[in-house]
Amino acid sequence: MKQTAEQWIRDRRLLSSGSKVLTAVSGGPDSMALLHFLKEMEPVWNLTVMAAHVHHGLREEMADRDARFVKEWCEQQNIPFFCTRVFVGEKIAEEGGGVQEQARMLRYEYLAGLMEEQSVSVLAAGHHADDQIETMLMKQSAGRALLGDISMKAQRTFAGGTLIRPLLGVTKEEIYEYCRLYHVPFQEDESNQSDKYTRNRIRQRVLPALKEEEPLVHRHFQRFADWMEEERSYMENLAEEEWTRRIISSDEHSVTISIKGMEALPLPLQRRGIPLILKYLYTYNTLELSVVHIEQFLALLHGNQPSAVLDWPGSLVVRRNYDQVTFARHAAQEENRAEPDPVRLRVPGTVSYGGYVVEAAYDLPEDVKHNEDLLILEEEEVSFPLHIRPRREGDRLSPAGMTGSKKVNRILIDEKIPLRRRPFQPVVTDAEGTVLWLPFVKKSSYHLHAGYTTRQRPVFLVCRLMRG
Repeated sequence: MKQTAEQWIRDRRLLSSGSKVLTAVSGGPDSMALLHFLKEMEPVWNLTVMAAHVHHGLREEMADRDARFVKEWCEQQNIPFFCTRVFVGEKIAEEGGGVQEQARMLRYEYLAGLMEEQSVSVLAAGHHADDQIETMLMKQSAGRALLGDISMKAQRTFAGGTLIRPLLGVTKEEIYEYCRLYHVPFQEDESNQSDKYTRNRIRQRVLPALKEEEPLVHRHFQRFADWMEEERSYMENLAEEEWTRRIISSDEHSVTISIKGMEALPLPLQRRGIPLILKYLYTYNTLELSVVHIEQFLALLHGNQPSAVLDWPGSLVVRRNYDQVTFARHAAQEENRAEPDPVRLRVPGTVSYGGYVVEAAYDLPEDVKHNEDLLILEEEEVSFPLHIRPRREGDRLSPAGMTGSKKVNRILIDEKIPLRRRPFQPVVTDAEGTVLWLPFVKKSSYHLHAGYTTRQRPVFLVCRLMRG
């Protein structure tokens, strides 16, 4: 491992003499091997090595053990040590989202602040070659590799400095061997064995098969990632040059391009240019688009209709007018309309929310028609009281008839809910914040289908559009 990591760092110029390096250390074999390696190289490369540990407020006794373990080892090795405790559960209760997602956000928020406080320019993370394969497979299977990064980068900008991954060329087996050879202690996280997470399932089921077929598979994946990154950069630079030539007019709120000029470009350059336009219009906030949006644009570009409009996230409208296409942000007053305040829904009871009326009852109202939206709940399966509120960042819903959950924002996009309506979409939750229902859009797995049986009387929720 040592030789591979040294060569990786040299080839990619990850460290320079005199650098202060903060190492993110969980206590597991990866981060402990990295910390030990960097400490060994400290006098050779004239480094100042420090360690930081984040207690996530989960796995209480085990997490306490990990924090003590890292602290004591750092003291033995004379490594400056920093530690904090964050509360992932509280963050999820406030904002929603998954455990891993919120834990990662809180962890990097702390590390960024610590880098500034200690005047550190480099953060080192222990991601390794097996992690890279898992990440690439996850991105490919979820369709996120077409527009976003296809892999983890050896280095990237972070908190005014850089985040580096010195072990990205090293396998997990090599890390274990390094720990045995240099007597580096570590703790094992039992959650890594759970098949609850996609990464763990790939690690346990897919990765062993790939390694059995090709022991050097990690090198092939990394070479592919390096080549693709270089080619993507080249394509984006070329697309920027070609799209710039086809801009008819532009200002801070809109960009108009020539359709005939766009049609003359190869299809890959037509695709690659769209994110460049968005970076121009959204200087400070990255606009999240999917492959679906790119395909919508290409259909608009090559379609026979002289006029067409696309409603995209971020208050963006894409409008075709004969031989021109304009990307334009909505007016500020459209973006800043007030959202309805949250309301409490009693059972039985009826409340108004925005342009909707929601009724809750223990008996199905007689006037309910098939075209009215209806949710049926089993009383003991949800926590009362119920609430109706606007969508929040990180909200997720487990759709009826499906496994897993989806972001509410993604559901609204997939269901083609117009952008201007999304801030006013009702979100029905129970007392714990679990999303039960998006009226007229999607029902959760808590919904009882026809022919249901229940131990207690069911609760019927009916949503109607406000009349008049």
